[in-house]
Amino acid sequence: MILTLEDLRNDFGFEFQKPKEGYYSSLLKVAEEKVLSYAEIERGEVEEHFPGGDSGYVLTHTPVLEVKGVKLDGKDVAFRFEKRASYVVPSSTDGSEVVVTYTAGWKEGEVPEVIRMAIAFTVQHLVKLSSGKLLGINSRTTEGGTETIEQSVPTLAVQKMLEPFRRNKAL
Repeated sequence: MILTLEDLRNDFGFEFQKPKEGYYSSLLKVAEEKVLSYAEIERGEVEEHFPGGDSGYVLTHTPVLEVKGVKLDGKDVAFRFEKRASYVVPSSTDGSEVVVTYTAGWKEGEVPEVIRMAIAFTVQHLVKLSSGKLLGINSRTTEGGTETIEQSVPTLAVQKMLEPFRRNKAL
């Protein structure tokens, strides 16, 4: 998990009692899943296969933490990794298949603060929808007029925060 219940309390000002910890833990899991999914962020070991013959390869599981190795037709080859573009350039391109093994994610404790905040905001939104019995309600009448209730998870504001992380922005 990127955030803990203590992070919600200490870093983001959430207040909830012990009996509600299970509920908030569930919301936290959902929020993290939705935020990482929307931002197209993955974590863990990846083995990506490419056809040989190209001068380089863009890795698709991001963020790339570390490239562990590149194989050309089953044999290890030297490579250069361009972190900013998530681009691997093998020393040799004469072959039919390139396999790049790498780790996606961040080092422990180095998750960007915007991701942490996006998860916390999503938990806050889910609490509002659930506790206010607003799930499925798009608008309601108030003393001052009509209020629109945002139903998207993550919210539009959080989506805007996550835009720089997305690879397929047009989709």
